[in-house]
Amino acid sequence: MGNIIILGSFVTDLVMRAPRFPHPGESLVGDEFGTFLGGKGFNQAIAARRLGASITLFGRIGNDSFGDDFLAALAREGIDSTYITRDPAVGTGVSCVIVATNLGQNMIVTMLRANLTTTSEQVEAAMQQILAHGTTSNGPDNPDIFLTQCETSSIGMLTGLKLARAAGMTTILNAAPIPREPLEDDLFSLVDILIVNETEAGALTGIAIDSPTVAKVAAEQLLTLGPKHIIITLGAQGSTWSTRESTETQPTHQEIPAIPIKQVDATAAGDTFCGAFVASLAQGMTMLEALRRANAAGALAATRMGALPSLPTLVQVEALLRAL
Repeated sequence: MGNIIILGSFVTDLVMRAPRFPHPGESLVGDEFGTFLGGKGFNQAIAARRLGASITLFGRIGNDSFGDDFLAALAREGIDSTYITRDPAVGTGVSCVIVATNLGQNMIVTMLRANLTTTSEQVEAAMQQILAHGTTSNGPDNPDIFLTQCETSSIGMLTGLKLARAAGMTTILNAAPIPREPLEDDLFSLVDILIVNETEAGALTGIAIDSPTVAKVAAEQLLTLGPKHIIITLGAQGSTWSTRESTETQPTHQEIPAIPIKQVDATAAGDTFCGAFVASLAQGMTMLEALRRANAAGALAATRMGALPSLPTLVQVEALLRAL
């Protein structure tokens, strides 16, 4: 099995359930409240670990009780948190999440806080130590994988991708959420696999994506930036995988159908997809096999409220796939 290194974020989710989304200027009485550990990096690490992968997660948290909670949770899950650093002045990230019962959808406002204080030097120090302690290339069948997202500092993300590429790792960027400042084009040349949802793909390409057919058009544009593979998740419409062997060949596209479920809360469904996908690749699955398992894991995550409590186990994912 390949090793997985994740440079990721840590965000405590303050989740409120309401009968619907409030209108601008309206104070709406909610039905339920919960506090959950989240952040894309944390969620993806837990999701991958619960599917049997070996994970090293690093990033930056605050010197506060929220940070303590993350370290305790990672220890319980069996994830290496040795290289997570703590900011003495800036607190751990937080999000306010509103879940609309009538839609099964959510709205989120995030303050990344300590996640954004990650420096290039911190990433380089962590990567050097992690790589020195046993992460080596396992070959194409069981690759070592580096995964990151856009909830950490841009310089940290860029440094991590450069070091992972130099070490011969498979590099994966989940370009979520799209940052306020445009991503540098040369960033994508360091990415083997780019994962985005329809909104993120639309933000990167200027294409309004409402179907797998349109997603393929956007994917062809994204392929010109440098990634070898483009994965676009489409919620209830499943996902698409686009790739091209060289600039002289036409892209190929594959649609992966969604799994019908009763959606309760979409929080962390995309993160679960990413975590399950990288875990499956590290375990030697083909791209298509990994994507089908990722679809199943993401579907299960959407059937429960909250981030951490909704992340499924390998047994649960395999049971769903057998039932199809």
